[in-house]
Amino acid sequence: MSVDLNALAHQIAHELAKGDLARPTPGASPPGRMDGVPTPPRGVTFAAAPARLGDFIDHTLLRPDARRAEIEAHCAEAVEHRFAAVCVAPLWVPVARALLGGSRVALATVVGFPAGAVRREVKALEARIAVAEGADELDAVLPLGLVKSGEWLAVGEDVAAVVAAAQGRLVKVVLETAALAPAEIVRAAVVARDAGAHYVKTSTGAHPAGGATPEAVALVRLVCGDALGVKASGGVRDCASAFALIASGATRIGTSHGVAMADCTGPGPLPLGALFGPPATPRAGARDNGFPPGLPTFAGHAPPTYRS
Repeated sequence: MSVDLNALAHQIAHELAKGDLARPTPGASPPGRMDGVPTPPRGVTFAAAPARLGDFIDHTLLRPDARRAEIEAHCAEAVEHRFAAVCVAPLWVPVARALLGGSRVALATVVGFPAGAVRREVKALEARIAVAEGADELDAVLPLGLVKSGEWLAVGEDVAAVVAAAQGRLVKVVLETAALAPAEIVRAAVVARDAGAHYVKTSTGAHPAGGATPEAVALVRLVCGDALGVKASGGVRDCASAFALIASGATRIGTSHGVAMADCTGPGPLPLGALFGPPATPRAGARDNGFPPGLPTFAGHAPPTYRS
């Protein structure tokens, strides 16, 4: 039985529009409001005007054969292009920390990557080591086998162990949405939120089922509301794809193609109330924005522009 996620997204958006249903992370202060717009949660920036894509990119290099010289070049690119974060394998965290220095680029690494199929004690140890070596953000892979088995208590304990070990650092939980049914995506996002995660991430980029899709991003964002960030990753290789994911609700983009995309401008992340609404009227003379067909209708987005 196929599910029309676009229609489902619209249905949930309609219900959310009736009131603020987003729940904050347990133990955290609820998001404040400024001029009716929710104050973004940790690690999230909302953009009322057309935004530079590079500001929302996690510049990613997780190839197991990546050499020291590549890590050095990668970090230099991140500083030059003012990316949100660099994401490297745990082995390279101390090197990246020294290279990023006092820059505003956050340092992210992975936990339980790429399969997530290790004991939570091991993930907690990975997280503690990464924090001790200077990581600012942790992208922790959910135990997919437990998700598919419906063992939600164990899934929540897995996330909570990483959150505790992170000692206040930003935790992004990787769902592997392409390998999940819509109901599993919803439940996994709720469990991650309730276990204290700050972000939900679509994909590792390593699973054969595929990476991020606008429909999955929309579903995750509608579940999490404005209380969590949503990172879209896996197969994001050009500006049009990235902006389509942002228009669907992503607040961060994970990609290894960031340099080519850094200076593209287009719709930035928006709070849920502004993201979903009546169709925007195209401006006279505006060219095709490059978004793929079949997306949910989102309001207020100007067409993206690209570097020459």
